Amino acid sequence: MANTVWQVGGVVVALGAGVFLVDQALLWMERRGWIYWRKRKGLSSIGADFMQEIAPGAQATKRAMEQERVRKNVKPAEEPPFRVDLDAGVVRIRRPGRGTSTGPDA
Repeated sequence: MANTVWQVGGVVVALGAGVFLVDQALLWMERRGWIYWRKRKGLSSIGADFMQEIAPGAQATKRAMEQERVRKNVKPAEEPPFRVDLDAGVVRIRRPGRGTSTGPDA
């Protein structure tokens, strides 16, 4: 009877140590950026790519995100309403309704 208790106790301790070591190995892989285990939220790059391929609206979402990136990179047709010249210590503010001018009273 006592021998069986020691065997069960040894198995429980061995399983606990095994789970701990596997957890530490997975945390190490997460720190290296290979997987996401417990500390970071989200999918690994492989998982994210896989989910984008099988998701029904993935292509439309990807296209919309790319269009948004392109839109943000396009410069506006109109210059901003103010200019700052740090070297000269001058700030010029354009009044609404006036065109752009480069003179001293702009």
